[in-house]
Amino acid sequence: MTDRILYYSASTGRGCIGSIDVNNATKDLTVIPAGSFAKDWTQIAGLSGDRILFYSASTGRGVVCSIDQDNAIYDSTVMPAGSFATDWTQITALSGDRILFYSASTGRGVVCSIDQDNAIDINDGTVIPAGSFATDWTQITALSGDRILFYSASTGRGVVCFITANNVITDVTVIPAGGFAKDWTQITALSGDRIMYYRDSDGSGIIGGITPQNTFTNQKVIPAGAFATDWTEISFVSPPVNPTSPWAILLCQFKDASTSPSLPRTRFEELFTSTGSNKFNMVDFFRDMSHGNLDVSTSRVLGWYTLAQKVSEYTGNGGNPQGRQDLIKWGRQAAINAGEDLSPYADRILVVTHPPTDLFGSMGSGAVSGDGRDTTGVVGVSGMSSLSPSVMGQEMGHVYGLDHSFGGGYEYGDRWDTMSTKGSHGRCYMAPHPVFTELDSAGQPIWRIGPGLNAANMWGRGWLERVWQQPHEADTVVDLRPLHRRDLDGYLCARVGGYFFEFRVKERWDADIPEPCVLVHEFSNNRAQLLTATNGNEALREGDEFLRKDPFDPTGYRLQVKVLDIDPVGRTARLSVYLRRKIPLFPFHSITDHVGVDDESGLIIIGGKIVNVPSSSPLYAKVEEVAQQLQQAGIAFNGQDHDLLHRGGVRAMSSLADLLYRMETPREPHNVIEAAQMPPSPAQAAAPGKG
Repeated sequence: MTDRILYYSASTGRGCIGSIDVNNATKDLTVIPAGSFAKDWTQIAGLSGDRILFYSASTGRGVVCSIDQDNAIYDSTVMPAGSFATDWTQITALSGDRILFYSASTGRGVVCSIDQDNAIDINDGTVIPAGSFATDWTQITALSGDRILFYSASTGRGVVCFITANNVITDVTVIPAGGFAKDWTQITALSGDRIMYYRDSDGSGIIGGITPQNTFTNQKVIPAGAFATDWTEISFVSPPVNPTSPWAILLCQFKDASTSPSLPRTRFEELFTSTGSNKFNMVDFFRDMSHGNLDVSTSRVLGWYTLAQKVSEYTGNGGNPQGRQDLIKWGRQAAINAGEDLSPYADRILVVTHPPTDLFGSMGSGAVSGDGRDTTGVVGVSGMSSLSPSVMGQEMGHVYGLDHSFGGGYEYGDRWDTMSTKGSHGRCYMAPHPVFTELDSAGQPIWRIGPGLNAANMWGRGWLERVWQQPHEADTVVDLRPLHRRDLDGYLCARVGGYFFEFRVKERWDADIPEPCVLVHEFSNNRAQLLTATNGNEALREGDEFLRKDPFDPTGYRLQVKVLDIDPVGRTARLSVYLRRKIPLFPFHSITDHVGVDDESGLIIIGGKIVNVPSSSPLYAKVEEVAQQLQQAGIAFNGQDHDLLHRGGVRAMSSLADLLYRMETPREPHNVIEAAQMPPSPAQAAAPGKG
């Protein structure tokens, strides 16, 4: 994935559209000459849908522009002078098409929304009164997970805040004075939890990272002179997270429910909305499993509602899908009767029933769950609530079109994948929740998380990013980072010959897996299938090998991937990858008797050249066998005969190839590249904004 960045100079009205790739290499894409922009823009903010907001503090005017795939920028909506207040010193786009306006002179702010028609109504937003913010913030940028970074150039201090769906902002992590350099003049968030810092005094910068725990890291230093020194605004062209995909969580009691719900409403808020972000809830799950392409942070918990039906009226199950659809309709109707508009949620409806009745999810309709507890007695599963992220990841995943995953020939058979929880052939690796730590009366965890979603399933939804791909020939070494760790540099998956190779480590969503490992999947008919190494291992360890080849043709297709090294501390797995497509063996044109040689000899024509094959040669019998197979190809036969003939011909040519090989001077066979043979990676150049 490559991000686009807009650089703007107020002194000349010039600009540049640059790019930055996953390895933090930057370059210019489109130079926008002096005078192309007005010179009075003081804030520029990237919005969703390839839109950009320009704001002028001198007049309170603004314009929303669009940028196309060729980097052409054109006005969409002009906002005349006086449309905005004139004291805004920082403007940043948030998730859910929201915008934060901040005034350093008073410490006040406003959070408002912008619709798809570019209408901005500050008066209809959330007003944050004067004095609510500190007045020394010089840069504000929105991060993933509804986090906001505030930075002060005067002291080098900062704070990472969290903003809820209701626009309540709270401090999460305080960075004391001196925690940052004091001379950053522009800070903008990029995709993959990266942050660009820019210094106009010498044209230098840094590409940094931020973890979900708000730990800051440096990834790449950009030396002085790499940037132009007149940029006054730098903006990521689109916001750090994609447009929202909110859910409506409908809490519904049957009309004859004889007990009160078992969980407080606050737990539902923590599980499904931004209130519980960074606590391993469903907002975090879909952010991590979609590589940031799915933002469910603006989901809402609605209810409790009382259904018009009794428990006994529900007849749905796997064999009665209509009954299941009826239950979702009952929940929808209860919310509509209470005055809720569910149109923004489409099929992203989760009906939570009390008492619990069923557990399912379906694309096009929604999902159903409840606080049912597992009673199987299986260690690691028993006592778990059906509202656990381990289970909800699968049922809500169904609504996004995900199917159950397979392993060992079984549905639910991939123990490393969310889409095999609750019914897996062999228990899925589900860890006790690190934040919601309540136990049931038997001392068993009620809440569990993981495992993560596999790479094939992510790819099937269009969520998989930073993939090393090689559809053709390959003989190289590839380093992988853990699949769900977008905060680390490097590739998160390798896709070779249609197979997906991913690295998983024993942490976070995968905290319950036995050990760090490499997994291999293929994806067909919307289903991910877990594959095994040549030794039968599902989880590939150091030294294990995955091999696919044509069993009848040694010169044909061959894919060989070996795990050279697994470094759990450095969070890196090194793979040797060898891929060969089918090679034509011999372009035989004819085999025939020929005048001028002894009666027992023959000739072959290879590439237009005639070669004599004496009857005494060990090649004679093999060539004759191939000739017989080729001559039979002219005889009419049915499909089954064709298959047998094809196999016979391949076997004959394989035997001939083997004999030729043994008659040649002995050579070393191909070996996979060992770790010590890997060449160092080339340094990446960085020269953005020099246009």
